[in-house]
Amino acid sequence: MSDKIINSPQIRFAGFTDAWEQCKLGGISEKVTEKNKDNNYSETLTNSAELGIINQRDFFDKDISNKKNLDGYYVVRPDDFVYNPRISNFAPVGPIKRNNLGRTGIMSPLYYVFRTHDVDKTYLEKYFSSNSWHIFMKLNGDSGARSDRFAIKDSVFREMPIPIPSVEEQAKIGTFFKQLDNFITLHQRKLELLKDMKKNLLHKMFPKDGANTPEIRFAGFTDAWEPRRLGDYANFRRGSFPQPYGNREWYDGDGAMPFVQVVDVTDNLVLVDDTKQKISKLAQPKSVFVPKGKVLVTLQGSIGRVAITQYDSFVDRTLLIFEGYEKPTDQHFWAYIIQKKFEIERNKAPGGTIKTITKEALSSFEVLLPEYKEQRQIGTFFNQLDNLITLHQRELNTLEKLKKSLLQQMFI
Repeated sequence: MSDKIINSPQIRFAGFTDAWEQCKLGGISEKVTEKNKDNNYSETLTNSAELGIINQRDFFDKDISNKKNLDGYYVVRPDDFVYNPRISNFAPVGPIKRNNLGRTGIMSPLYYVFRTHDVDKTYLEKYFSSNSWHIFMKLNGDSGARSDRFAIKDSVFREMPIPIPSVEEQAKIGTFFKQLDNFITLHQRKLELLKDMKKNLLHKMFPKDGANTPEIRFAGFTDAWEPRRLGDYANFRRGSFPQPYGNREWYDGDGAMPFVQVVDVTDNLVLVDDTKQKISKLAQPKSVFVPKGKVLVTLQGSIGRVAITQYDSFVDRTLLIFEGYEKPTDQHFWAYIIQKKFEIERNKAPGGTIKTITKEALSSFEVLLPEYKEQRQIGTFFNQLDNLITLHQRELNTLEKLKKSLLQQMFI
């Protein structure tokens, strides 16, 4: 420990007022140089910016390391820290993660492995989750000859300044962020459970390919679902947009409105809150207006993404709009039936990908439809489930934003 730090973090726990000290990373750690001699350890680990230190096979779904060369790998023991020089959107200077697996593994010599002392390990782990140390890295290293790797000498890396509060404050900060991470993980698990439940129910509450009744139904419904040819049952058309796309007159300005393209259709049966482009008043007569509450489906790029429009908009030619139906039809149910149909067609397609689709091919699609009352119950049920999933997703996003903000405000 050496220099006192004049600045204090923006947020501190009550009762802590002492100035923080600053030391070098090399003053509280030692580089691990222990090699895997005699191949005592066989589990190869990797350092993921998103997932932390995990088994290499779990991350890549296969073994990347060469079993013949494992004796040259570094031994990574529980609580060791690892710097991965590979950069990404999640880790612009590469991630530093702690081995929380509770077991010993090995890592490639490309990683910098270090073992700490005289510092609370959880505090340091959470410090490396912030971007406070990124400035030092950017000033003292570079991306090198390879654009996907950050280059910094070991000797320079060890000079990294680390802010150190009292032992008690370190423990308080580390515990706080650990509890917050656990809370976030709990929300992530709840969200995944809801998504898995929806996926399973979609399989069971719609007939499987070749069947005419679903496995699970609401009470009171027993009739077989009626097969209908899409082109006979629904009226649909493609959107449109004046050419050329690059003409600036077609975009923005007074009276501009949302212009829906493939990129604006989410995986959750809704459009994005704000479309990437706005169509100008001049271009609107040359496009297709779609009122709120209509079902549309993407026909290019990510083919088969479905949404129910939640606002009035104009729609591009890369999407198809369902404008009406032969009989009263629940919009939410229809959105799910179209989504389900495209899922079936994808499974039939080579490589599981629909490369293109024509209006004629779409017209020939056969869908199974129950009576309107059953449609409405199914549509309402899944709409409520989607709303619940959206609520949990928003809560999770809020927690992650809160964590990001606190990481910047509780460290120097």
